[in-house]
Amino acid sequence: MSSKRSRWLTRLTLAATTAITIFTTSTSYLAAPAAASGVAFQDISHSYAYQSIISLHAKGILTGTQPGYFSPKKAVTRAEWVTALDRTLGLQSVKATVASYRDVSKQAWYYGWIEAASQLDIVQGGTTATFQPNHSVTRQEAALMIARLIRSSGGSGEATSSFTDADEIADWALEAVNTVNRYGFMKGENKYFHPTSSLTREETAAILERLLAYSTQHARPTASSATSIRLGWQYDQTVQQFENTVLQSNINTLSPRWFFLNETGSLSDYTDSSLLAWSKQHHKKVWAMVGNRSNLTMTHQILSSEALRSKTISQLVNAVSVYKLDGLVIDFENVDGQDRANLTLFIQQLKAKLKSLNAVLAICVSPDYGTDWTAAFDYKQLGAAADYMILMGYDEHWGGSSIPGSVSSLPWLRESVRRFEQTTDPSKAILALPLFTRNWTLNASGQSVASSDISLNEQNQLMSRASSKPVWNKDVQQYTVSYKDTQRHKLWLEEGRSFTLKYRLGQDEGFAGFAYWYPGGASSDLWSSIKNADRFLQRGL
Repeated sequence: MSSKRSRWLTRLTLAATTAITIFTTSTSYLAAPAAASGVAFQDISHSYAYQSIISLHAKGILTGTQPGYFSPKKAVTRAEWVTALDRTLGLQSVKATVASYRDVSKQAWYYGWIEAASQLDIVQGGTTATFQPNHSVTRQEAALMIARLIRSSGGSGEATSSFTDADEIADWALEAVNTVNRYGFMKGENKYFHPTSSLTREETAAILERLLAYSTQHARPTASSATSIRLGWQYDQTVQQFENTVLQSNINTLSPRWFFLNETGSLSDYTDSSLLAWSKQHHKKVWAMVGNRSNLTMTHQILSSEALRSKTISQLVNAVSVYKLDGLVIDFENVDGQDRANLTLFIQQLKAKLKSLNAVLAICVSPDYGTDWTAAFDYKQLGAAADYMILMGYDEHWGGSSIPGSVSSLPWLRESVRRFEQTTDPSKAILALPLFTRNWTLNASGQSVASSDISLNEQNQLMSRASSKPVWNKDVQQYTVSYKDTQRHKLWLEEGRSFTLKYRLGQDEGFAGFAYWYPGGASSDLWSSIKNADRFLQRGL
């Protein structure tokens, strides 16, 4: 069994107790059903899915359309089916800032459920697409969504089917139908699949029961998500604001910017005792950040001097001991290439001193594209010396660039990860992702004349001023939007859909965790997207 399927099986097992309603078109779906209390449905005695309905109702997974009735033959809409899959997986509704479909209103009860599924590729959409949420879902459409859910297009590549009505199965659904039939999730009747027939409520019950039973039988134990690193840097927020953001998020490791180098080898110390106490109370680890203020000359002075290097290390080790820190994150940027060997030596010596304190040492590095910016990073040696390398997966187009573009497009990030993995084991690495973007000011030729870093809330406010809707750019796997005040502006949006794609990349490559620059930059909907990505994608779920 592949690791991806194993992760999916365990996900379903853990989600088995998630409450879900296969509902009517009323707003009653908002109330999660209580576990069954012996109340029998009057209309299921002759249903082939009788046991599935009773079982799932007892688990609080399904409920009736009205007291005493299940309506087993009633067709399920596309919106209801997607919501059923989402809730079975234990996903959250996502109030996405950009709608994936033209015909799914942000005010509709099902908007957040469809967006959650779209972000995870269970369904696929874009701003030019329609979803037809109130149409009945067909059996072949349901099959395709299940195949996407288990991240399989069919696997075998077969172009034929054993079903007698195979010629009625759409080309886009054939592989998915083969998949769900092979795994026993959806079965035909007398060798007929009935691909265009509407899926009924009793069929939905039978399918969900099979998914849960299969996962219980075949799931393999995997690591708990609690052991995975979710690091957030404190930046542009007060302590209280940072704490509130952490509680909304999946962050389990705090990295406040507390220590900075100085020319004399002394350490600027901004440790906040209240945040330390709060972190212990909420069972969060603290890996304090150590910065160099991007000062090339000062950093060279310290790294190249044995005395200053030793003094700095001693102060850092003392701080870890006094404050009982769980670790340190070294973030030295704009380091001269001539300091390559001494930077490695600094990390080696610091790690040796921290070992007795059982403290973690991580170092931030940029993707290696052979520029002066990364010349000081000996990736292989740094990876061997530190506990973790943090790959900063952003600044594809940096603030001073004359060419506007994405902060972190998926193709660029994928290539950055590929280069990184040539020297570093991803299981000893953390992928840092952007919770910010840039507002580009353009001239008549489309070149950048200015840019500014903005939070995602600021991004969303600017987007609302645009005269046109965001457009999904499949080449960079992001939405783009333009607006005009006295000048023309363009944004490459960072939102749930694009962020989830990056998250999936890190999970698939086996990174030890993620870091966010910076939590204060996130819009509230992003945390729902991230938590869904954790549940759906993370090893151990």
